[in-house]
Amino acid sequence: MKAVDVNNLTFSYSGSPTLLHDISFTVSAGEVLVIAGLSGSGKTTLCRILAGVIPHAADGEVHGHIQVVDIDPRTAGLPQTALRAGYVFQDADSQIICTTVEDELAFSLENILLSPFEIRQRVDTLAAEFGFGGLLLADPARLSGGQKKLLTIAAVLAAEPAVLILDEPLSCLDAEGRELVQAAIKQQRDTGRAVIIVEHDLSLVDFADKWLILRDGSIAAYGTPSGLLSKQEELLRESGVWE
Repeated sequence: MKAVDVNNLTFSYSGSPTLLHDISFTVSAGEVLVIAGLSGSGKTTLCRILAGVIPHAADGEVHGHIQVVDIDPRTAGLPQTALRAGYVFQDADSQIICTTVEDELAFSLENILLSPFEIRQRVDTLAAEFGFGGLLLADPARLSGGQKKLLTIAAVLAAEPAVLILDEPLSCLDAEGRELVQAAIKQQRDTGRAVIIVEHDLSLVDFADKWLILRDGSIAAYGTPSGLLSKQEELLRESGVWE
């Protein structure tokens, strides 16, 4: 089943030249797609469109076909899109807003008016899954970089979206933190969730099912990691995403 379906997407910020040109791709349930490219190639902008941030929280003109699960984010709005596509920022500190791990996990659930019993169940389940069982009352500011990233992922997953969008989840982490986050991503794929990752270093995400390489706002390459490495390694090097 296609969790994300994009065809001929074109985008420009208001009053600016076209940033994304004729972008087409799909992500199925249980699949990991990596979007890579140099800074300014349009990676984060594309994810913000899928998450509904653009055009609802940032101006811009989006053309083409976009379907996230069963909605078009442009018409559905942010609340409905967030229930289908959870978006994790690059900077965990800018996304964490509560003073305890428990409150952070419960925050979105309180906003969608789940019962206290349901909230307790989901928080406990997420805490066990992501290793926060003994840290529910901990201050997120005192967590390691990897733990903070896991907390933002878990908090977004509390609403049980079918699609998880991660903006450079492995940046600014040590080797241990990267391993924690990589394991969490693989676990989400195994449970049938579609995962989209923005990354600039493809060697960190060689476990992905597909890579989509952007260059100057257009698709430079799109396919399986093994296929692209065997046939287009020079292009990947030119795009700055492979050593």
